[in-house]
Amino acid sequence: MIRIDTKEGRIFAEAEIEGVPINPLRPPLMDHIDPIRRWEIQAERIWVRRPWILETDDGCEIFFIGPTHTRPVSWGKFATKEAAAEYLLLPVPEPLRQPPEREEVDF
Repeated sequence: MIRIDTKEGRIFAEAEIEGVPINPLRPPLMDHIDPIRRWEIQAERIWVRRPWILETDDGCEIFFIGPTHTRPVSWGKFATKEAAAEYLLLPVPEPLRQPPEREEVDF
């Protein structure tokens, strides 16, 4: 187990990749919780705006709780921890910018 110190408190997890907990010891409740109540509970507030990775039988899954979410949201399932971490940590690719064709702008 490792300890990750955050400004909201400590998170204990099996591993960590650049601040992202993997298989946390006490993940947030997956049940419906009012966002205001979640913010009031110290053990739950730690997880708001902080994604985490859980290993499952099928691979790994990323979860996230936004400030207005009532329960954690899955951001996707991945084959490996590395693939899940890469999804979280790499920037979103920029779309290719091509100038419009003359026919498209000639009204």
